[in-house]
Amino acid sequence: MLPLSLLKTAQGHPMLVELKNGETYNGHLVNCDTWMNIHLREVICTSKDGDRFWRMPECYIRGNTIKYLRVPCEVYFFRIL
Repeated sequence: MLPLSLLKTAQGHPMLVELKNGETYNGHLVNCDTWMNIHLREVICTSKDGDRFWRMPECYIRGNTIKYLRVPCEVYFFRIL
């Protein structure tokens, strides 16, 4: 399965995004583009050391800063079927 098709299927679902600098973002995926730039809503950002937290109504994450993404299992299984 291609990553972009999985992300398109995951729109509206919660997901975790970890950046190359160690920060993590938890939120609901609004949209993504062909460069894997991601738009999240209802976001909680956690610092690299895990000591600080920020709540944001929405954020935009540039695709080349992303280390990995975690999407719910039901999105993956829905895509297979």
